[in-house]
Amino acid sequence: RKETASVKFVNSLIGIDVDPEPMAQLCNKIQLGPARILPEAGEDGPILEVTVPPTRSDILHAVDIAEDIGISYGYNNIVKTVPQTCTVGGEQPLNQLGDLLREEIGRAGYVEVLTHGLCSINDNFTALGRPITEAVSLSNPANVEYQVVRTTLLPGLLKTLQHNKSMSFTGGFKLFEISDVVLPDKEHVVTETVVGAKNARRVCATYAGPTSGFEIIHGLVDRIMTLCEVAPEEEYVSSSGNKTNKLVHCKEGWFYTIRELKQGASDYAGTYFPGRAAEILLTSPNGGERVVIGTFGILHPEVLANFDINYPTSAVELDLEALL
Repeated sequence: RKETASVKFVNSLIGIDVDPEPMAQLCNKIQLGPARILPEAGEDGPILEVTVPPTRSDILHAVDIAEDIGISYGYNNIVKTVPQTCTVGGEQPLNQLGDLLREEIGRAGYVEVLTHGLCSINDNFTALGRPITEAVSLSNPANVEYQVVRTTLLPGLLKTLQHNKSMSFTGGFKLFEISDVVLPDKEHVVTETVVGAKNARRVCATYAGPTSGFEIIHGLVDRIMTLCEVAPEEEYVSSSGNKTNKLVHCKEGWFYTIRELKQGASDYAGTYFPGRAAEILLTSPNGGERVVIGTFGILHPEVLANFDINYPTSAVELDLEALL
């Protein structure tokens, strides 16, 4: 088979300055021949065409061709240069927030899990009591368990509870996960290729035990907000009787509150027991008005039966990107 790469791209990636014909000879030297320069130049100049033998299944992209040309040229022959830009590497703010929350939620007694990014349509929608909506699906899934990319972290935690029935639930079994879900998105395009989807970082936690543990999950919500320096609204503080939040430093203009999640008001309502679920509302300088960033509550008995869970369970799931 034939593969192509721009001569300019190869030179830029390796950091060398080799003319087209000598570059073709380097390809012949590394068993990517016969190689030639196409008569019609592309937008970036001359185009190099190589012949990939059957034994080189690793050659998939222009960068693979550039790597072999660099080996043929000799890494020791590449002249060392000082970078034109001076930058300092650092952790992305979203990853840093996730790492800090993992430590704090772990200290609260929750066990972190890492579940599959793919799941079945039934687990992602029907088993949770939610309508089937648009999701990124696989055209040729290996089996029924890997049909779509998850749009919620909850199925993974519930299946973890399902497969750990031998654990002691006497004092409550706490699980959490901070990971990405993939949501359909045809509006915000950040690359030249429209993929129609975007990643969203979320935190999800469950509590299963002899009692529903609604107050425990509610406390985790308040703890996460306190760690993110988001203050509760005055009405929320007065109704809860908790005055300690005033002693914690909070970001200016950031507030949160909760309200009852009513049946039919959201696609998530069917997941929770009626009257025992709430929405988390965030007010920030970025968004202005109140925005729903998550939900929490006691899971519906039908949802627990779908995942074969024998104990009452409460759960929370909220968007982390909104808290930055």
